[in-house]
Amino acid sequence: MSSSLSLLARACSALLLLTVCAVAPVCAQEEPTFRFRLVIDAPSALRDVLRNGLDLARWQEYAAMTQPLLESLVRDAVEQTREAAATEGYFDARVESSIEGDGAERVVRLTLDTGLPTRVERVAIGFRGNPAADAQRRVREQWTLPAGEVFRQPAWDAAKNRAVGALARSRYAAARIASSEATVDPAARSAQLSVELDSGPEFGFGPVTVTGLKRYRPQTVLNLAPFEPGEPYSVEKLEVFARRLNATSYFASAQVAMDPDPALATAAPVHVSVIEAPSRRLDAGIGYSTDAGYKATLGWRDVDIFDSGWRLRSELRLETKRQSLSGGLDLPARKDGWADSFDAEAKRDDFQNLVTRGVVVGAMRRRIDERSQPAFGAAYYYEQQAPAGAAPDLARALFARFEYTRRTTDDLMTPRRGTIAALRLGASVPGVSTRTFGRVVGQFAWFHPVSPRGDVALRAEAGAVIAGASSGIPQALLFRTGGDTTVRGYAFESLGVAKGEAIVGGRYYALASAEYIHWFSDVLGGAAFIDAGNAVDRLEGEKLAVGYGVGVRMKSPIGPLRLDLARGHETRELRLHFSVGFTF
Repeated sequence: MSSSLSLLARACSALLLLTVCAVAPVCAQEEPTFRFRLVIDAPSALRDVLRNGLDLARWQEYAAMTQPLLESLVRDAVEQTREAAATEGYFDARVESSIEGDGAERVVRLTLDTGLPTRVERVAIGFRGNPAADAQRRVREQWTLPAGEVFRQPAWDAAKNRAVGALARSRYAAARIASSEATVDPAARSAQLSVELDSGPEFGFGPVTVTGLKRYRPQTVLNLAPFEPGEPYSVEKLEVFARRLNATSYFASAQVAMDPDPALATAAPVHVSVIEAPSRRLDAGIGYSTDAGYKATLGWRDVDIFDSGWRLRSELRLETKRQSLSGGLDLPARKDGWADSFDAEAKRDDFQNLVTRGVVVGAMRRRIDERSQPAFGAAYYYEQQAPAGAAPDLARALFARFEYTRRTTDDLMTPRRGTIAALRLGASVPGVSTRTFGRVVGQFAWFHPVSPRGDVALRAEAGAVIAGASSGIPQALLFRTGGDTTVRGYAFESLGVAKGEAIVGGRYYALASAEYIHWFSDVLGGAAFIDAGNAVDRLEGEKLAVGYGVGVRMKSPIGPLRLDLARGHETRELRLHFSVGFTF
């Protein structure tokens, strides 16, 4: 009712202003005209809002202002200021106005005393339709306007939208807000919030239809679906499906949508719409990374050689500290969920006074399920190592490997809750390797929200090469650390074993990291972190190098973007680090 009266009052004010403007030429002989300047005395958070939103502010350039018109505008501005303050949580604000001067130039002064803000005292979240307990828990955990927070209208609207979105991401695609109410007591400066969500029916995936195909068979698309008809619906599976399709480079655009009609909930149709991309593409680019320096790249791709859907890729990469020529062949995913790839690379690295030249060729079979992903394969390494101030070394290895990665995070790209664990095992084949050795690496990451806007991320890694010595083992299979994604505050691969004037790989490594992120908005946050790690050739008497600092986080479709300023405790140097995604 109050909002209707406010709209009616504004309409009447607007009509009055139009009437005054219409008769202004007639009244000009009796009423002197002037200009005015608006001065707003308000907290900085509201000052710009008022300066850009008040009707009064937009009349400052009107040359034929009259006293009756100005007084009407000022009265409206007082009411608009109170409404703006209430929107930001100040329901007991006091507004004073004055018109100063009587000549051709006058000053209108608005003074806003916001008082104390109104804070949320209680939040009640209810459900219709009896959604599953885990769905209810997820909604409550992701609620962004808890008790104790300042009650702001935009935050209230965003919290409700986020809540229904959290419910709709799982099996309840038709979820909606059934009712909501915010009861504000200005005298007590408190707000009681209640929202009820209607989950609607549980949805399951139905048949998949594909449109837009000309060159590729429908099975090429269907093999990438992370679900079977009849499985419970989730938005994540649709996102994974679209991401897999776009990653193939077969398509310039791939969109996946599910029909949210409640009448079709038990077998909701999934529609895939694609636009095929040219099968051949030449790419070129320049850039810079804090690990490898300036770079220039030239790449050639053919994603449909022999009209088979096989994807050929090749790239020439010239960086300050690394040069490489690589090629690979990716076969389409099979119906059983596995995909094969073949790779070859010739490269030269020059990091920490260690120059390595080598060739590696290999093959890998990997399951495309991002949640539970086993992989196995083999690669042959041939490498010449030339550390400054020490004798060169030659290493060859035919290396067989098995890897398994398990993700239980709430989101695959930008996790806030859950774990990622990986185990990597491998061994060289005797007779075709310069040294027989085994290799094991364990990695673990844990994510946990400590508040609606705050996250903690912990990470631990350790690895060992089981051999009597590190000579004769390719550097790619030994361990060095330091850099953007390991121990920040240190140069890339600067933590390792001293050999002559160079830093080379060791047989053991360990890494630990703790990070806190506060999200200022849904996409932008700030971080504080501490890292510790090292790579060594023996376990006795060694210690971890420590780095710490602050950074900026930004969510993106390819994962979080990180810009960090870190200080190495041992080197006492500041370093800038930039990375994209979560490398594991």
